[in-house]
Amino acid sequence: MVVTDEQMKEMATHGSRQFPIEYYVDDTAQFSNHCINRHWHDEVEFAFIQEGHADYWIGEKSVPLSEGDGIFINTRIIHGYKASRRAIVPNIVFSPELVSGGNQTVYQKFVQPLLYSSISCLYLSSRIHWQEEIIRNLQTVFHLLNSGEETKEIDVQIGIASIWRSLYLHRHSCMELPQTPSFLNTQARLRMMLEYIYENYREKLRLLDIASAAKVSKSEALRCFKEGTDTSPVDYLIQFRLNKARELMLTTGNTVSEVAEMTGFETVGYFDRMFKKAFGVTPKHLRMR
Repeated sequence: MVVTDEQMKEMATHGSRQFPIEYYVDDTAQFSNHCINRHWHDEVEFAFIQEGHADYWIGEKSVPLSEGDGIFINTRIIHGYKASRRAIVPNIVFSPELVSGGNQTVYQKFVQPLLYSSISCLYLSSRIHWQEEIIRNLQTVFHLLNSGEETKEIDVQIGIASIWRSLYLHRHSCMELPQTPSFLNTQARLRMMLEYIYENYREKLRLLDIASAAKVSKSEALRCFKEGTDTSPVDYLIQFRLNKARELMLTTGNTVSEVAEMTGFETVGYFDRMFKKAFGVTPKHLRMR
């Protein structure tokens, strides 16, 4: 699970101040329900589907990606993804300043226009020539970051600059989310309500409790969740509890009734029914697999 603060901002530091980039290889088999929870960061991100299939959530949009596809996610965009089965997703998260290497003219002319635009993401297909070129450069950067080559850092910066150049030249092909005050306000409210769920899912929660976490009405809470997660606050809460319960059933020796209580389900019968509906198997039979 990606660890976030109360506004859903990822807590991890990506790279160092001197070299602000980090390479990750996500294996969804290591995440509960093959799901990487929604989060955001100041850095930009590029990901590639090396194996499997994943549905990325970008704001209120869903972007399906198959093996060989990639995606660019802009700064401060709430995102996450889910796979129906195991997926291997190498990705890089880096400060946009890495593109310019401290050159203010390059930063102002080529980096800022993308960062402060309404662009949220770009789907990268190997079937489109210029996007396939970005994917190839991306894989080169992955290799370099995982290597001990003497010129690794400068070669990585060259690769990142080349990727960004293509992105800038084809910026009109990117998917846009309106960065209006209303959109940003919705995102902030959603972050607060999600964090409230993360911290209090063990308790008996009502729609009013979740809405109050962001100081909004129940109808506004419903709207924010529909726009940002394509579900309702209560349905999101139930699924979150179920994911936590599945994780506990697989990693602890607690009984089914103990897990039900620990994850906020009032009765074992209801817990069993919802668990089987979500995962196709009862909690007890999950352990017997």
